[in-house]
Amino acid sequence: MANEKVDVVIIGAGCSGSVFASVLAKAGKKVVLIESGPDWQLTDLVSSEMWGRRIRPAGAPILLEGKNPMGYAGQAGWGVGGAALHYFANHPRYLVNDYKIKSEHNRALDWPISYQDVAPFYDRVAWDVGMSGDAKAEEIWRPAGQAYPMPPMKSFPNGEVWLKGFKELGIRTAPAPVAMNSTSSRGARPAFMTAGAMSAARPARSPIRSSPIWVKLARPMPKCAPCRRLRAF
Repeated sequence: MANEKVDVVIIGAGCSGSVFASVLAKAGKKVVLIESGPDWQLTDLVSSEMWGRRIRPAGAPILLEGKNPMGYAGQAGWGVGGAALHYFANHPRYLVNDYKIKSEHNRALDWPISYQDVAPFYDRVAWDVGMSGDAKAEEIWRPAGQAYPMPPMKSFPNGEVWLKGFKELGIRTAPAPVAMNSTSSRGARPAFMTAGAMSAARPARSPIRSSPIWVKLARPMPKCAPCRRLRAF
């Protein structure tokens, strides 16, 4: 292996590295993907706060607010899959005018591409990853596009209260697209990079009932309803 010639070497088998390797390999390139962490199996990933610490990498402290820095490693993972092992699974799209900040607000620079240029790739990722969302509802802020493979996540009761409040205030909302299964894996496309042990970060709100990697323990699964991620406009 040490003397074998390859076309591409990718360091890190996370979300990006894995996708790059797949695309290049399908294009006929000889690719080596190097990852320092273990190759976790689905049966290894248990939805629990304590177990989830095993896949969180140690990171430098960051300052969110106030004077006390805190370490933030909830959106990352150690092993094959990288951040996809432990992340919030939110996949928001840029707004159409995000690409024209200079033209519309005389700040920063315009992108050399537009939302329309990127839209086909957004749609492709949604199906490759296996996302839940409501493309029709998103048309309040973006052009029409391909439907998501699964319907949006359901709301908590308190989420319904927020929705009612937003509506009374005239604030429009739409469910945010997330890489989580909103339906049973039977008859639905399972997520490619699911939230993994995401519920270790947010155990009270994670949709672990429909996660394909939930390990069936002796005790019954928690009866929690997935929450709908909202985006206000």
